[in-house]
Amino acid sequence: KRVALLLIMLIVLPLADEGTLADAPGFMLEDVDGNPVNLDSLLTKGPVLMSFWALWCKMCIKELDALKPYAEEFDSLNITLLAISQDKTRAVPKVKPFATSHNWTYQVVLDPENAMREMYNVQAMPTLFIIDQNKKIVFTHQGYKPGDEELIIAEVRELYEKGGECEQ
Repeated sequence: KRVALLLIMLIVLPLADEGTLADAPGFMLEDVDGNPVNLDSLLTKGPVLMSFWALWCKMCIKELDALKPYAEEFDSLNITLLAISQDKTRAVPKVKPFATSHNWTYQVVLDPENAMREMYNVQAMPTLFIIDQNKKIVFTHQGYKPGDEELIIAEVRELYEKGGECEQ
């Protein structure tokens, strides 16, 4: 059997009341190559965009495809886009070839137990979070329709312009 892919590092924190920022729960996942990925390490580089997706979710795939043209901008701003696969264990072997076939340069991690989905209280797919370097959830977006990527990019740019949260 495969070793569990998720080690919960922090107790799940409730979502903040409106007007305050929620702390992002920490995590340890494996990417599609079996390498460990954790939130604290990613945040040392800069903010993190986390997109919850699955192979069966057509709108999730459309969202990640729509964000492809912004990959270089994310890199230049030291922002990591983390695509968190919610596919069950039996579908995990299909995730890497699928991401490769779509030319995603994002870091793709596996969460077959859907523990991250519960930790972040994801109610719909796709759901995207932007986490600043202070480990605060500064933006949440549920669902996807064409054009939503512009809203997401506007939030990323605003975060960058707010005073360097995107700088090392």
